Amino acid sequence: MQLKYPTFPTKMTVGQAEDLVRTHAFVAKDYQETLKRIEDRKTFQEIDRIIQFPFTAPIIEEKSAEELARQAAKKEENAKRLRESAARSRLEKLVAREQQYEAFTNLKEAKGKVRKVDWLAQLKESGFKDEADLDDTIKQLDGFIQRARNKELGIEETEEKEPPQTDLVDIPDDQLDEAGKKEKRKQKLMKANYDARQRAKKAKEEAKLREQEEARLEEERRKEDPEGWVLSIKEKRQEVIDRLKKRKRLASELADRRSRASQLRMKSIANLASDNPTPKRRRKGAEEDTFGQDDEDWAIYREINREDESDEEEEDLSQLNQYESLLLQHDPEFLTEHLYESMTSPTNTLVHLLTRGLYPSWDPTDLAQSYQLHVNVERVRVPEVLFQPSIIGLDQAGLIESVHDIVKTFDINSRQKIMQNIFITGGYSQVPGLSDRIHSSLKSIYPVHTNIKVKRANNPLLDAWRGAAMFGQDGLNERYFVTRKEYEEYGSDYLKEHPLGNIK
Repeated sequence: MQLKYPTFPTKMTVGQAEDLVRTHAFVAKDYQETLKRIEDRKTFQEIDRIIQFPFTAPIIEEKSAEELARQAAKKEENAKRLRESAARSRLEKLVAREQQYEAFTNLKEAKGKVRKVDWLAQLKESGFKDEADLDDTIKQLDGFIQRARNKELGIEETEEKEPPQTDLVDIPDDQLDEAGKKEKRKQKLMKANYDARQRAKKAKEEAKLREQEEARLEEERRKEDPEGWVLSIKEKRQEVIDRLKKRKRLASELADRRSRASQLRMKSIANLASDNPTPKRRRKGAEEDTFGQDDEDWAIYREINREDESDEEEEDLSQLNQYESLLLQHDPEFLTEHLYESMTSPTNTLVHLLTRGLYPSWDPTDLAQSYQLHVNVERVRVPEVLFQPSIIGLDQAGLIESVHDIVKTFDINSRQKIMQNIFITGGYSQVPGLSDRIHSSLKSIYPVHTNIKVKRANNPLLDAWRGAAMFGQDGLNERYFVTRKEYEEYGSDYLKEHPLGNIK
């Protein structure tokens, strides 16, 4: 349990661990079959046991209604102050832009009232390169001011942007001066940008119409054959999942420097980058390409591999979401836990199942759950050590092998009597299923006609103590007792042999 819960907030004592074994452990009749039942989410809860450790919940101070109302009023007051500040800031920006608009408009109107040289000097002094730059600034300020006023009035802008001016696009360059040529290039760029937006808008509308038509046809197919339609959606979904798994597996192989897929890809990249590509069949005596043998080559390959990511995965995930949303809507057997995201989530792995239970029951914010232990596989794994000591790293024979080795030491005539008198005692013999497991395991290694009987003591927990008490009360056994004098002379390890000992 310490390995299973390395960050458990409290410490489990030896007594608590022993209590878990006494209370929850059982011997599986078929160990492998029981493990499969634990892995199966349908039967997992039949075996899983939740142990709640004590904890102290934090004290949450409950506030009175008056205090909550006071806090809400204070919060609203702060929000109102922020809104007023934002409104003042917007108003100041609007006033500043209106002042700029008025100043630049006056500068534009002064063109015909003063000498051209003086007007150009004023233009340069105001920070404009030429008259076209001034016109663009005035136009932008006008748009900003109009949008700000509409926002203040709550008017939504839905009007389409006007096409850009293109009066110079068709005029040859030899008929234009330098300023005209510059304006022509600008108009061509603006026109190309506008045309691209229009094409994108048209393509978007056409795609929307196609999607609507496909949805209509899909709905007709669903109504005509609901079961067949659901089956086809499931098949398409599975195809997408297979592609995603294949891509993930290939990415894992490509990330491994020693994998065959990675080596072949590195050679292909080196061949493409080479001035003299090597043929598929290398000629005798030709130098072999050594790209990939150095760490620097591997770093280049990894950089190329990262940059070579395509949009196919995003498209597959989009299709998968579409198929799963249809199944959730029209297939009652398809539930949220069947979603690809849920199945591949770390919270839906076997490790999470064994430590935190079925998804999505785990809530990391719940303090009580952080003090819970899920005892499931340990219930059968701990007693299984009797039969498979290798589970805990012991290179020893199991209980059944040991019984078999003992029985083999007797002659054939005595073996049948021994197999009919297998007696188990001791506290651990109370673990449920131990007698049945011993019987079935011995049955599997002995001939069919062998009569095997496994008996358990009526009170296995106290049998050893009662036996010692009976032995001690018999006065004939005093010669086997160790006196105080002998104990003080020979120490605690000194024992006297008796007829039931193993001296022979």
